[in-house]
Amino acid sequence: MFRTEGSELVKGSMLALTIESILDLAGERSGKFRMIECEVSSHDAYGTPRDLFLAFFSMIQATLRELAGADWTADIDGAWKRLQADVRDRVSQSDT
Repeated sequence: MFRTEGSELVKGSMLALTIESILDLAGERSGKFRMIECEVSSHDAYGTPRDLFLAFFSMIQATLRELAGADWTADIDGAWKRLQADVRDRVSQSDT
């Protein structure tokens, strides 16, 4: 859906907000990560399955892993697994 719907500006904005949320969630947690829960709700209204919402985070991780190549370490991989588990928790908490 991300690739086929919306303008390039909208897609770029969604990606930028996602990256800001990821960096905040993995770092100082100043509040930008709360955008995840907000976007879960808005994407529910668009009819976006939550699995696709979660897959977006996985695609970002896979792309970064590919770009990093041999520089991708076990520590980085572990950090991404923890982050993705945190995102899954936040997505499931949005049900309440």
